[in-house]
Amino acid sequence: MSWFVKVEGRVYGPYTPQQMRAFVTEGRIAAHSQVSAERDGEWSQASEISEFSEWLGASEERPKPEKRVTPGARPANFVIIAELQPDIAAEFKTALSAYGDIEPITANTWLLRGPTTSAVLRNELSHILGRDDKLLIIDASHDRAAWFNLGREADQNIRELWSRAH
Repeated sequence: MSWFVKVEGRVYGPYTPQQMRAFVTEGRIAAHSQVSAERDGEWSQASEISEFSEWLGASEERPKPEKRVTPGARPANFVIIAELQPDIAAEFKTALSAYGDIEPITANTWLLRGPTTSAVLRNELSHILGRDDKLLIIDASHDRAAWFNLGREADQNIRELWSRAH
C-alpha cells in the first residue's frame, strides 16, 4: 500500500507506510494533514484514519530527550545535512534535538542552535548512522565543519576547500 499527502493543493507521494510513520514521528504529518491511499482519491485528515491515529498517539507519548551540553561549548548555529535510510530518520532527529533547538528546513536538512561543537555532533550522531548514511555538519558560528561517510574524495576536497585562505 502507498500513501499520498496533500499540502496547499499540491500532492506528494507515493510513500510507503514506513515513510509515513517516520513523517508522523518527525512531526511532518500532523493530525490535520490531508492523506489519501490514491493520488486522485478521497482525502481525509490523518487523525481520521486508524493507522495514522495510532502513530499520532504513539508520537505524543514518546518522552522528549534530555538536553545535552558540551562542556566549555558556547551556543552556536549549525546546519546539518544528512542522507538517511528511512528506518533511522526518527532516531536521528531525536538524537539531534538533544543538542539544542532544531528547525527542519527540508527532509534532510536542519538548523540547530545549541551549546556543542560540530565534532561532538558528528561523533555522537555517527553512532546512529549506517554504512550508506551520510552526514555533513557546518558550524556557522565558528567557521568549522565535520562530516561522516562522504567518501575519500569528498573528504579530501572538503578539507582543502575549508582550509583555503580567504
